[in-house]
Amino acid sequence: MQILPEIPLHVALFLGSLPASFRVFEDSLYLFHRGYELAVEDNRDHVNFESWEASRIFEAVHWEDIGVRGTIWDPYHDPDYFRRLGELDGLLQGQLSSALDELLIRCTDVDPRLTDKLHGAIKSFENHESPEGLAHVSLSCRRFTEQLADCLYPPRAEKVNGRNVGKEAYRNRLWAYVAENASGRTTQRLLLANTEDLGKRIDTLDALSNKGLHDQVSTSVVNRLLLSLVVAAHDLLTLRPPGGAFRYDAYAQHINKVTREDLRRRR
Repeated sequence: MQILPEIPLHVALFLGSLPASFRVFEDSLYLFHRGYELAVEDNRDHVNFESWEASRIFEAVHWEDIGVRGTIWDPYHDPDYFRRLGELDGLLQGQLSSALDELLIRCTDVDPRLTDKLHGAIKSFENHESPEGLAHVSLSCRRFTEQLADCLYPPRAEKVNGRNVGKEAYRNRLWAYVAENASGRTTQRLLLANTEDLGKRIDTLDALSNKGLHDQVSTSVVNRLLLSLVVAAHDLLTLRPPGGAFRYDAYAQHINKVTREDLRRRR
């Protein structure tokens, strides 16, 4: 059920009469309590806490102090705040949806294989059932980033600004692309920082995977990697206007296949 905080009836029926008592984050359960009450009496439900621990449904069970949220001392627990919260939700969805639409359009324009690789990374994340599955997401992110570098700045034999920009140096090629296309120093620094952050996240997860330390790869870490990938890809792809020479790389194999079949039929 979706609770819309901008609708007063939802606030009255759900947020008011059914206050939250816990949250689930990854493999852990967090039971809410009010820390300021502990100064008078520890009224936390320890029996419930121990029951959840004994169930072993969650990897860990924690207490979480929610302070005065939802009480008469909470100035944000009112219809006006929930209305603004609902409006903000709509505004964010509109802005993010527009950026994601632009990303998908640019990926398809530049090289449809980018869309396939991005689909593979996100699909792997959504369907993962084990730490090994999560580790596979970082590999998909690397393949997407390498393909993006191939599209934006194909490998060169000669160095650029003292950096190797060969086939394997995909990160250096993205740096060179930014340096040649960013209009200002501030824009350039921000894009380079995003690209460097993405590369470090991929390298960190790859290192854990190569060492067999899959259990140290968490859902939240991989989720942040995907967000970093989407942001960096959007920034890089929109750095210059669409258009330019059409790239046949993604179509070459199919063109050859269709052409051969057509010639065979004509014989």
